[in-house]
Amino acid sequence: MTKISRQFLYLSCFVLLCHTMACNAARKNAQGLPTAQQLLLDSLDADLRQLSSTSLIPGFSVAIAKDGQIIFEKGYGYADLANKVPFTSQTIHGVASISKTFVGLAILQLVDAGKLQLDEPINDILPYKITNPHHPDQAITVRHLVTHTSTLTEEFDPEEVGEASIYLLEDYPLHDNTPEDIKSALTYFQMGKPLPLDEHIQRYTQPTGKWYTTENFLQSQPGEKFDYTNLDAAIAARIVELKSGQSFEEYTQQHIFQPLKMAHTSWQYKDLEAPLVSKLYMPNDRKAPTKAIEMPKYQLTDYPSGGLKTNIADLGRYLLEMINGYQGRGKLLSAASYQTLFQPQLPDSCFENRNDYLFNDQQSVGVFWAISPTGYRLHNGGSVGVYSFIYFDPATKSGAIAFCNLPVDDFGKVRDLVHRYERMVGK
Repeated sequence: MTKISRQFLYLSCFVLLCHTMACNAARKNAQGLPTAQQLLLDSLDADLRQLSSTSLIPGFSVAIAKDGQIIFEKGYGYADLANKVPFTSQTIHGVASISKTFVGLAILQLVDAGKLQLDEPINDILPYKITNPHHPDQAITVRHLVTHTSTLTEEFDPEEVGEASIYLLEDYPLHDNTPEDIKSALTYFQMGKPLPLDEHIQRYTQPTGKWYTTENFLQSQPGEKFDYTNLDAAIAARIVELKSGQSFEEYTQQHIFQPLKMAHTSWQYKDLEAPLVSKLYMPNDRKAPTKAIEMPKYQLTDYPSGGLKTNIADLGRYLLEMINGYQGRGKLLSAASYQTLFQPQLPDSCFENRNDYLFNDQQSVGVFWAISPTGYRLHNGGSVGVYSFIYFDPATKSGAIAFCNLPVDDFGKVRDLVHRYERMVGK
């Protein structure tokens, strides 16, 4: 190689290096992230796009939070398969049982306001009495509700009396080629009808209720055993209404959604922009799914337990507030109430399913927030047409959220990918 050739090579390398540094600097300026961190997120994006291209899940969206900001937020696949409508960060979808964490937040806001105490018996608040027939002298308290130790269950199946606690908002004709799993689900749901929250609760808990049975109550005493149930969240939400003088929808809109600027979040489809709402899908065969079947939209009569609809951008704002709240910098609760929200409320003896699984949500509990063996604060969700998760690690101040429109095992791959990259970014 001649001297001139070497000089030209060195000059070319120098120009290339300067160009790369300039691009990286521009990337950092545009995203506000260090280059190494952005490269990791680019890799995550590529992996999620690859997963989306091979997965049965029509669409999903994810977000990652770190150091007080959302550093990754994106949707993949389709919100509407038939019309090829993309699933984006603005796509609105249900989050299932993540909804319960909003009930817990509302309860502690009322504690902050001096309108409620966690150890207050619920029979001092409700206009009807709820008593465990196995322990008629033992009071059930608000704390029992928010820690799933009330002894209340939903053992009775409303299908037995020709009704369901879930009803459809849209007609859905059954055909000869409709998969059997879908037929059975639709037959069950179509028998339902709208019920006020009070009536839903009373049907399970009052001796004269249509769905009442002594098996709706555990043999254990209140406060003795953790047993997850939607009924706890429904009753807690009704208590929010009674103590605040507002419907639960109005209360959460005014005291949670508006302060957090969650403009695309609601409990009802009618309040949302229809073009932004994702379709719902179920697998054609639960054991060996090969196809996503569109389902009609539905509404829960106990909607506070699992009926929230939002997009990943809004839910990201909520996640940031939870992380900030744990650090004592939240704006929706006092520092003391945020500590109550996320700190273990029960002794280990209350739990029967304790293990070392990374996302075990039966290990410990705060106020409607699970606490995993790793110390993550989390909640999972699953229902017709949705799987979801939310978690954060107090140690790294990072966390992630995601939801999809088809509840199949592939969603576990989404969580594994997001968690792996969130761990690397969080370091």
